Amino acid sequence: MRSNPVRQILRSSGLSLLLACACATPGLAKDKPGVIVQDPHYGEVLFYFYQDDHFGALSHLIAARAQDRVPDHDAEAELLQGGLLLSWGQHVEAGRIFDRLLATTNEPGVRDQAWFYLGKVRYQRGYLSEAEQALAAIENELPRQLEAERYDLLARVYMDQGRFAEAVDLLESQRAPRDWRGFARFNTGVALVRMGQLELGARLLEKVGTMRAGDEEQRSLRDRANVALGFAYLQADLQGDARTVLQRVRLNGPFSNKALLGAGWADSAADNYRAALASWLELSERDVLDSAVQESLLAVPYAFARLGAEPQAAEYYARALDVYTSEIGRLNGIISEAGSGQLLKILLAADESDSNGWAWELEQLPEDERSRYLYFTVADHRFHEGLKAYRDLLALSDYLSAWRDKLDAYRDMVATREIAYAQRLPVLQTRVAEFDLPGMQNELEAIESATAEARSRRDIVAVAPTAEQQLWVQLTALEDNPAFPTAKAAEQRERHRILKGLAQWNMDREFKLRLWRQERRNAELRTLMEDAAAQFAGVNATVASLDGTVEGFAARIDRLEREVDYRQTQLDAALRAYREHLSGLALDELNGQKDRLLTYRAQARFALASIYDRLAAQAD
Repeated sequence: MRSNPVRQILRSSGLSLLLACACATPGLAKDKPGVIVQDPHYGEVLFYFYQDDHFGALSHLIAARAQDRVPDHDAEAELLQGGLLLSWGQHVEAGRIFDRLLATTNEPGVRDQAWFYLGKVRYQRGYLSEAEQALAAIENELPRQLEAERYDLLARVYMDQGRFAEAVDLLESQRAPRDWRGFARFNTGVALVRMGQLELGARLLEKVGTMRAGDEEQRSLRDRANVALGFAYLQADLQGDARTVLQRVRLNGPFSNKALLGAGWADSAADNYRAALASWLELSERDVLDSAVQESLLAVPYAFARLGAEPQAAEYYARALDVYTSEIGRLNGIISEAGSGQLLKILLAADESDSNGWAWELEQLPEDERSRYLYFTVADHRFHEGLKAYRDLLALSDYLSAWRDKLDAYRDMVATREIAYAQRLPVLQTRVAEFDLPGMQNELEAIESATAEARSRRDIVAVAPTAEQQLWVQLTALEDNPAFPTAKAAEQRERHRILKGLAQWNMDREFKLRLWRQERRNAELRTLMEDAAAQFAGVNATVASLDGTVEGFAARIDRLEREVDYRQTQLDAALRAYREHLSGLALDELNGQKDRLLTYRAQARFALASIYDRLAAQAD
């Protein structure tokens, strides 16, 4: 994987350790796939989360929880929401969520991660004792990356409380991933050195400076540790130890310039100017933007002068003057652009990342001649965090703009719906009026009443098929018919008796089955009638509420539109404030570079004038 120098400086300075934690947002671990999703809406949230769209994940999660659509993932969802809020800098709200989780859940994994994030929130707000208590309350081992950050946080708590030995012992005893262990030791070691605890800090930096490195990032960290330790020894007048440590740094690594400069000063302190000159001459041929290279332009003629080679010293001082003057001119133009806010556009021009919140970092500087002056500006923690927040505000502005467009589309949809209602509503009302539902209900009640009477009277004819009923009516009518022929009356009456008896026997035999079928049909008709009544009631209710529904949508759209416009106004103000803040930081850095070059130029002029005076005196 291609190394990112900006990332190396940020991570090795201990100012972006949270970036590695983005893959372990609460309740989830991206290095542990196979999350069982029971609620589809929670799966949708995870989809956005695993796409590194943390804002999309957060907005969908809040909406899903507001509508009670993730009941099977309630604790996990709340923990995830707290972590996402924390990633967007919402420390207060995130802290409330973690406090609430600890009071309501008994799941060990959720409780431990809630304690971790609560400790993190407390540390960021300066509550050191409370942060230590929260981190100490974790009972089980956390996911790999969180476990490593837990110890790093605890070490920082110890240092901020002045408990330096405990911080060192903790970091030396922890079993964390190598990359986290190295960065944590480096950060703690540098902090200890700055606090005057050289012996303790050197123990940690020595471990990092001699560790085995498997990739470019680890090798860069090792070089960084050796440079930090070497300069600490130089400040403590331990030049021999400094030289030994600085010789470990790779000659072409990202920190080789500092190492060459420090090695030269170590040799110079030992009056070995020839060795110092070798390091500084190599350094003076490198990119002049680096402060170490700029300093070497003065160190080289200084070494020549100490060796008695004043003509060579004068030549190199003159060269340094030309370089300083040229760089000051370029810086003046860039400072003008920084004041106008153009540098922010230049910095974000090459940004293609879709992530937001703590997961984002500037992957590379734009291919622009001016970007060489921004390298150390971007590596500054305050500037990088401000740039991250500025980029998040830009993303929020884009979201609001997209929602504004959606509201316009929704307004068009509501207007189209109103037209459709105006066209279809009369037709629907006409069709509804054609159905005589009360009449059909009366008919069904009459059928049910007749069926009940047939059961109570055992009326076998009432439940017989229509053909049998008609036959029975005809047979019954013939009994009293005086038109029977007298000659064959007896024979015909016998046939009539047999036929009537057969019909009666058939109806009596089938009575129970026919009655059961009739009652079942009546029940089915009753169900259909009730369904029809419910549907008609729904249709009537829908028709009655159509106007109010459409008007309600229109009112909601108007209200949301005003809210979006208000939020956009707030965002614009925040963007202006951040532009001014970041421009100020950039100007501070660029003016610092300019002031340093002006100082070096003044020193070069003074030294060159002194050499000319001495040479002139010698000539006289």
